Amino acid sequence: MPQPDHPSDDLALLHRFEPVLRYTHGELFLPIAVDDYVAHCSLWDERDEPLVPAGSLTLGSLAEEGRRYRERRLHLRFVQKSLGAKEVRHWRRTERPRVGGIGRFAAVGVIARLIDVVLRLSLLVRGKVPNGLVAAAHRQGKDLAGATYYGRVVRTAGYTVLQYWYFYAFNDWRSTFHGVNDHEADWETVSVYLVPGPSGGLEPAWVAGSSHDHTGDDLRRRWDDPLLDKEGEHPILYPGAGSHSHAFVAGDYVVSVGLPALRAVLRTIQRVRAWLMPFAPEPGSGSFDIPFIDYARGDGVVLTEWNRVPIDDSTEWVRDFRGLWGLDTKDSFGGERAPAGPRYERDGSVRGSWADPLGWAGLDKVPATADEEVAALEERMKLLQSRVDELETEIAAERLAVRGLYAEIRYLAARSDAAPGRPGHLQELEVKEAHLAGLVAERVRLTEEIDVQAGRLAGPRPPGPPGAHLRNPHLPYVVHADFRSRFLRVWAALSIPVLIGGLGALLFWPNLSTLLWFTIGLVAFAVVESVARRRSIEFAASLAGLAITALIVAGVVVALLSGWKIVLAGSLALAALILLVVNVRELRGR
Repeated sequence: MPQPDHPSDDLALLHRFEPVLRYTHGELFLPIAVDDYVAHCSLWDERDEPLVPAGSLTLGSLAEEGRRYRERRLHLRFVQKSLGAKEVRHWRRTERPRVGGIGRFAAVGVIARLIDVVLRLSLLVRGKVPNGLVAAAHRQGKDLAGATYYGRVVRTAGYTVLQYWYFYAFNDWRSTFHGVNDHEADWETVSVYLVPGPSGGLEPAWVAGSSHDHTGDDLRRRWDDPLLDKEGEHPILYPGAGSHSHAFVAGDYVVSVGLPALRAVLRTIQRVRAWLMPFAPEPGSGSFDIPFIDYARGDGVVLTEWNRVPIDDSTEWVRDFRGLWGLDTKDSFGGERAPAGPRYERDGSVRGSWADPLGWAGLDKVPATADEEVAALEERMKLLQSRVDELETEIAAERLAVRGLYAEIRYLAARSDAAPGRPGHLQELEVKEAHLAGLVAERVRLTEEIDVQAGRLAGPRPPGPPGAHLRNPHLPYVVHADFRSRFLRVWAALSIPVLIGGLGALLFWPNLSTLLWFTIGLVAFAVVESVARRRSIEFAASLAGLAITALIVAGVVVALLSGWKIVLAGSLALAALILLVVNVRELRGR
């Protein structure tokens, strides 16, 4: 990766375009300096054996330990001892701000809410950040130097990429803001992509920010996008509360956490449902995506003034320490483990955002300037024209072969001794004709593409809509203020605990009376759920389909039990009648 040639110019560029970060009210952890953080940390290996005690580390010694124990899985610990339950309660009452949230379960159905219970309970058996760690980290981190970013400049493929790396002492998304996970340490990044301007200087073209739900094209916004807020030449981003994931528009975001292992189960359920209830509408496909809210409201602290620290591949602590920057809980899901540094993933591989900042944001395919786009398009047209020329030659040869084979078939057809070989020749002719047709179709398609691109090169080339590259635009979740929305949020919060409680009562008192009341409650639950989510028609259709299926099955069972000979004779008579009708229609040529 090319390295900066002019460090002073690079710092000036970083300063000129550095982002403004607007946090949510209640955010406990802001970007800090890593040297202060490391000075409070101890260093541990994968066996949870201490290598360096707290208070003895510097960035230089951290790099040295990383080189010394390169083959071990190392991790730092910022908090040496969690606070007790009494101290945590006091901290919550006196030091932690309250954040008004929205009902995240109002966005999804019953299955997602049930699966969420399992996801929460799984924290009991997998690696989890201990209780009290957030409060201890908050108290300990108050005195650390803040508002620091680590800037890196990369020049590649016509772009000048300004990377801003932010380090947080803690990700408290789960414990403070009811999100997915907690972990010590958090690295996030924002990149500003500069291109040569008409006057010869550099100007911003794109901005990308690390985010939960998105990759590639969806990470970036064009500089002229009206949904990208700016203060002069400084883009404004909205880090999520506790998660520090970046958003371009202030608001509350629904983040979906998918469970791929359960999607096969979902598909099976849907197939069975379609067989049992053919009249019901098709269900959605995201029932096992669990929703969480990322609060990126921008109504809290605003950071506009920064301490700037340049880094690159030669920075020792960046290059040599591949371990985790906080407690390693060994969570099998990975969510509760601390991250590695800006250069590395948890497994020691180099981060995509570091190794390939263009590919990370889907910009490898986007030329930096209009001249480069023209050159790329002209090269593409040369390749297309070369393929068209090849196709012309192939088509001529294939047409000659088809004509020769057809002439051979006609000649052999006149001879009686050639009849046994004729079917094979005809099959070969069909294959060759299909191949020839495919070649001609490809030539037509490529010729059309060349004509279109030639017209584009000859005329003006407007940039197009600023959001045309987005595949899944991420916009805030809109909370309506009507009665239905308020009821749905309350219902979503209370319904699953009530349902689980009813199931527990059924298991504790397994009698006919309890079963009857549970069934009545289940039907009432389904009615309220369908009405609240405006799925009454789907619910009625499903219920009708289930009732019809049940009546048919019950009728067949009763008939078999009361007189199986009559049922069997009737079935055979019906089959004979259907067969007779089909055969008669065939005889009449219909």
